[in-house]
Amino acid sequence: MAQLHPQKRSFWRSRNGILLAAAILSSAVAWWMIAWPVASLANQADHRGHFLATFAHMVGGTGALVLGAFNLYLAARANRFPLHRLIGRLYLMLGGLAALSAIAITLSSAHKTGIVLTNASISLAMLGSAWLAFAALGWRAALNRRFASHADWMVRTYVLTWAFVFCRLASRVPAIGGLGNGEAFIWLSWVAPLIICEIFLQWSQGTRKSSS
Repeated sequence: MAQLHPQKRSFWRSRNGILLAAAILSSAVAWWMIAWPVASLANQADHRGHFLATFAHMVGGTGALVLGAFNLYLAARANRFPLHRLIGRLYLMLGGLAALSAIAITLSSAHKTGIVLTNASISLAMLGSAWLAFAALGWRAALNRRFASHADWMVRTYVLTWAFVFCRLASRVPAIGGLGNGEAFIWLSWVAPLIICEIFLQWSQGTRKSSS
């Protein structure tokens, strides 16, 4: 009698696959709406005085979105480790560029009149700082060959990369900026996706232990 082998679950039905599909769809729309005017140099006047930092953020963010998506797929296949490591290093470098340039812009006087440290600027600076911290923890885990921990930290960094996109998309929704007197939205735009991500990551840890 032929032995039956359990059918392997499709990547697109896995945790990484669902995350990747959502990120690709939303990022493609956001890139066309927000990044393309910067990439094509069409809105230099809108970013006078800080366009170079804005362009660096666009390049880093675009690279992180694309390479992060590719590496999620490679990690799921688990058979292209040299390529995975190379793409991962490029992802960290470009993501770091995006995070650092975002922090520099948001803590500057760009697009502000009067107070520089607004609630929004502090929230965005914390988002960039969280990305850098998670990336460092993921890098450390990989160096110490803690690959399960490394994978989880990298998923968190990609969620935060996508949160930049989600924030810009949601900001186009009419009256969304008034949520919580204008203070709640900017925090929810990245804290909420991170909480949902954490539920996905930790869900299996709470499953019932099998009896011996």
